[in-house]
Amino acid sequence: MFKQLFPALLLGLTLAIPAFAGSAADDIQVIDPWAREVPPGLTTSAGFLGMKNTGDKEHKLVAAESANTGMIELHTHINDKGVMRMRPVENIPVAPGGTTMLQPGGLHLMLMMIKKPLKAGEKMAITLVFEDGSKKDIEAEVRHFTMENMKH
Repeated sequence: MFKQLFPALLLGLTLAIPAFAGSAADDIQVIDPWAREVPPGLTTSAGFLGMKNTGDKEHKLVAAESANTGMIELHTHINDKGVMRMRPVENIPVAPGGTTMLQPGGLHLMLMMIKKPLKAGEKMAITLVFEDGSKKDIEAEVRHFTMENMKH
């Protein structure tokens, strides 16, 4: 019986492997991740990066997490009757073959309840979570906020 069962199990495993290949985390290439420096006493900052989708289907960033924060929300800026306001978004899509930029004044990661001050030159570990449950660990360089890095 084992001689008949083993080939069937092997075939089943072989057929199942493609289902695990090509996750969103595999398809998304992260470009220049960074976080804004905050002085001691402040517990909110923002994270920025580019996401290039090298796959052939749309992917969505649905969450982010870090051991150095109490929570991270996905945010955007909107113009509300002439006043720029930040608002949470459910996800951030990245078109197949496209690039989505998270940058000052637009889409960004809202880093909240920061547990230790973010100092320029340090790195902050962040995990990006995608629609299929796959995750990508990145390190964001902490940068001093200037008008120059508003352009990045």
